[in-house]
Amino acid sequence: MKRQIYFVLILSLLFNCGPKQSKVERIIEDGVEVVLNHLEPYKIKGQSTTLKLKKEFSIDLARKDIGEMGLADSTEFDIDSDGNIYFVSRRSEENRIYKFDPDGNFITSFGRKGQGPGEIQAILEFEIDDKDNIIISDHRNRKLIVFNKDGNLTQEVRFAQDAFWMFPLENGKYLAERRLIDSKQDYFLTIYSLFSPELKEIKRLDTNKFPNPLIKGRRGVVSDPVFIWRISSGNIYIGNEDRGYEIQKYDLEGNLLIKVRKEYKPVKIPEGLRKKDKELYERMNTKVFIPKYWPPYHSFFADDEGRLFVKTFEEGDRPGEYMYDIFNPDGIFIRRMSLNIYTYGRGAKEVCAKAKKKRLYCLEEKESDYREFVVYKMRWE
Repeated sequence: MKRQIYFVLILSLLFNCGPKQSKVERIIEDGVEVVLNHLEPYKIKGQSTTLKLKKEFSIDLARKDIGEMGLADSTEFDIDSDGNIYFVSRRSEENRIYKFDPDGNFITSFGRKGQGPGEIQAILEFEIDDKDNIIISDHRNRKLIVFNKDGNLTQEVRFAQDAFWMFPLENGKYLAERRLIDSKQDYFLTIYSLFSPELKEIKRLDTNKFPNPLIKGRRGVVSDPVFIWRISSGNIYIGNEDRGYEIQKYDLEGNLLIKVRKEYKPVKIPEGLRKKDKELYERMNTKVFIPKYWPPYHSFFADDEGRLFVKTFEEGDRPGEYMYDIFNPDGIFIRRMSLNIYTYGRGAKEVCAKAKKKRLYCLEEKESDYREFVVYKMRWE
């Protein structure tokens, strides 16, 4: 009898102490599903949540030929369906777009600098869509330019009257940014909207409210607000620091599908950095306010299967690395990972990474202060 009791107790201990499956918390808010993520990742039965990276090759941006192309400090790139790599050059006096093959060998350049048809002045947004359209928002020329992967111009559209940039969607509509700046108002508004094929605003998706520096003063350290969009797997993802740690997922018609929300530990801005920035603005006789904490997260990028990689302000396992929260296509927090990916901008801005065809393409900063473009094979286990 005692043996039977001990046997039952052992089975009970094994059952209760073994790996548990987390029940994902969800609520409905204003008719929209909200996925509630906590500090620790969920454990999803039958789902691979460990990401392994294997380096395939790299391009040293300190190379002489790279520098001659004006790519030594390039931060914008994208990849087509064949694995060809396209870099943006802001320094070249000839072409703006430089194409390399999947092994990193230079092929050609296109997108002549200028103001004429098919010519580019200043690139604000640069993306390659699922159909290999190379899409450029030229905010100085106020036009949207589309090339095919051979560098041939296929479309050129003038911006809607009050659009700051525009991006074409598969359904013929446009995602656009509008800015409402009134020097007499306490706050400036930045708006992400859907526009019709006729360039008429049809729906506002999200609005960021940012203090007017002339009235409220400039925000030190983190001068740019976190207000980010990404497109993946036929969906639009928008992050807005006004809502805290939350990323909203829309379809291409502008319908809000889910809200991905996560708990987080606020990260303090180093006191030395706050002091240095305050002194800088005071020397310029500029009113400034310095936040005590970083925003809830830095930025994010998406892979072509709908996973989100969110860069936090938490330092990573090794110098130069930061922790990334990884969410599956359903918005469920499944992994934390330390990554070394270069970012640019003051405080919160752009993560220089793309994830396509089971590969991670990213810029990594070297000790020499130059950067290296690195391609990793991604494997989920």
